[in-house]
Amino acid sequence: MMDTNYSLRGVVLAGFGLLLLGSAAIGCLDATTPSDNVLLLGGGGFVLLLSSVMTGRRGETTSYKHRRSPDGLDRVLFAWNDSDQFTVRDLLNGGVAIFGRTGSGKTSSSGKAIANALVRLPGSGGLILAAKPVEDRVMWEKIFKAAGRSQDLLIFSPDSPLRFNFLDYEMAQGGHTRNITRTLMTIGETLGSSDTDGREDSSFWSKEQERMIYNAVEVVKLATGRVSAPDLHRFITGAAMSSQQFTSEEWLAGFHNQCLKTAWEKPKTAMEQHDFELAKEYWLNEFVFMADKTRSSILTGVMGILHTFNTGIVRELVSSSTNVTPDDLFAGKWVLIDMPPSEWGDIGLFVAGGWKYLCQKALLKRVADARSNVVTIWADEAQQFVNSFDAHTIAQCRSHRGCMVFLTQSLHAYYAALPGQSGRHQADSLLTNFHTKLLHALGDIETANWASSLIGKSLQTFTGGSMTPSEGMYDDLMGTSRYTGNFSQHFESILQPNAFMHGLRTGGAANGFVCDCFVIRSGEPFAGGANWLATSFDQRTPG
Repeated sequence: MMDTNYSLRGVVLAGFGLLLLGSAAIGCLDATTPSDNVLLLGGGGFVLLLSSVMTGRRGETTSYKHRRSPDGLDRVLFAWNDSDQFTVRDLLNGGVAIFGRTGSGKTSSSGKAIANALVRLPGSGGLILAAKPVEDRVMWEKIFKAAGRSQDLLIFSPDSPLRFNFLDYEMAQGGHTRNITRTLMTIGETLGSSDTDGREDSSFWSKEQERMIYNAVEVVKLATGRVSAPDLHRFITGAAMSSQQFTSEEWLAGFHNQCLKTAWEKPKTAMEQHDFELAKEYWLNEFVFMADKTRSSILTGVMGILHTFNTGIVRELVSSSTNVTPDDLFAGKWVLIDMPPSEWGDIGLFVAGGWKYLCQKALLKRVADARSNVVTIWADEAQQFVNSFDAHTIAQCRSHRGCMVFLTQSLHAYYAALPGQSGRHQADSLLTNFHTKLLHALGDIETANWASSLIGKSLQTFTGGSMTPSEGMYDDLMGTSRYTGNFSQHFESILQPNAFMHGLRTGGAANGFVCDCFVIRSGEPFAGGANWLATSFDQRTPG
C-alpha cells in the first residue's frame, strides 16, 4: 500500500507541476506580468522537485535492488515474493531457524535455497555440520560446483587428509587454562546431550568435572609446556586414590607425580604460582580424601570425554597434527564435517562439537569491518549439535559478520538436547535471537502454538444469531423474521496453530516439488505491514 501511494502521489504532483509550467509558458506568450510568470515557473519547479524527491524516497526505502551500502549489507540473497527480499543484513541480524516435521521438505527446499545464496555470496566462508550420510555431502558438493567454488569446500572426514588438533589450536590462542577447560566441557555437552538427565544435581557433577579438568590442565601445561589429551588422560588416571600411595615407588615414579614435581620446580609468575598451589592442593589433599562414590562419579564424566578424545579415528583427526583451522573460514573456505552422528555416533558428535565451538570462539574473537567476509555456521538436525554456547554466540555474532542457520523438527528437539533446570531457558534464549524463522509443515501442537504466538493477536469481530420459534401460521405466510443477530469483539491469534500443521505442501511429485512455509521476522515488518508472510520453495533448485 505504501508503494502504490508514493507512485500515485508522484504522478499527480508531476502532472500538476507540468500544468503550472505550461501555464507560465502561455503567460509569457500573452505578455502577462513578469512576476506572475516567475511565480508560476517557480511553483511548477518546486512541485516537480517534490514529486521527484517523494518517488525517489520510495526507491530508497522499499526497493532493495537499488540500494547500495559500502559494507554490502543490502545485497539481496533471494526474494521471498515480489515485494520482499532476504538480504545480507537480514542474514547477519540473528541468522535463520528452520522448523518442519520429518518429510516437510525443509532441507531440500528452503534450506537448499539459503545454502545456494550463501555460497554464491562472494568471499563467504562457513562450517557445515552434516546430519545425513552421503546425502548432505552430495548436496553441498553440487551447490559449490554450480557456484564455481568447488575448491573452497573442504571435506573433514576419516577419508580426508585434513586434520585439526583442537587443544594445540587453543594453546595457540593464548593457552589459558580456563579456555582449554571450557573447550573440553563444551565438547562434552555435545557428546552427552542425549544421555544427560534433568536432575537438579546434574549441574553439581558438571561443575565438579570442570574443576577436575581445570586442575589437571594447569599442572600438565606447566610441566610439559603444552596440553594434549593423552597427557591429561595419563595424569588423571595416575592420581593417588589414598594417602598410602604417596610412599609407593610406583606412584612416585609415575607420570602424575613427575608432572607435579616438574611444575613445582619450574619458574613461575605470581599468578602461575597461585594457580599451581590450588591445583596441587586439589590432587594431594582434596582428591585423595574425597568419598569414593563422589570421586568415581566425577571421574566417570571426565574419562568419558578423554576416552573418546584419545581413541580410534578421533585421536587421529583432532589430536595429532593440524592443516586446517577455523581461521580458514575467514579466508573464504567452507569446512564440511562429514561425520553424521547417525553413522558415526559419539565420534561424529565429538568432532562436530569441537569444530563448532572453536569456530564460534574464533568468530567472536574476530574484529570485523566492512571488508570482512560473512561466516556462517550451518547445522541440519541442529538438536544433535546444540550446546550452551550457542545462545551466547548468536547474541553477539552479528557485529563480527557471522551468523547461524539451524534446521530442526520442533521445540521439543532443543528442549531434549539442553536438559536440566536451565536447559529450556537456554533453548528459548537461542531461538529468541534468530531474526528470521521459517515454519514448514509442523508435527506437534506446542511448536505450532509457539509459532502462532510469534505472530501475535489482533482485535477481531465475531457475528452470530439465533431464530425464535414461529408464533403462528400467519407469521410463516407473511415471512416475518424471527432472527436475532449479535456480534462480539476480542483478541484472537492472527494465524491459528492449525495453519502450521495442515494444508502446507511438502514437496515431491504429488505437490509439484513445491514446499510451503511461513516466514516470521522479529521486530521488523514485511512490505505488507505484518511480521509474517506465506511463501513457497521449489525442491528442483540446482544443488
